[in-house]
Amino acid sequence: MEKFLFFCVSISALSIFIIIYSYSLKFFPIKWRKKVNQDTIVGLAIIFSTMITMFAWIIYFYFKIFKI
Repeated sequence: MEKFLFFCVSISALSIFIIIYSYSLKFFPIKWRKKVNQDTIVGLAIIFSTMITMFAWIIYFYFKIFKI
């Protein structure tokens, strides 16, 4: 259970890092942003990382509450 808690905290930290990175995109030159289209990639990364984080925490608290 402690390993799964560590996994949840790690995934949450990664999700927070991606959200902070998305706010810093406006500081990059437009030439760099047009080359790779980072806005779309970061948007998808935010959606999937928060979804994985949410499900991980839900599973953790389910096992914690019902002691399975």
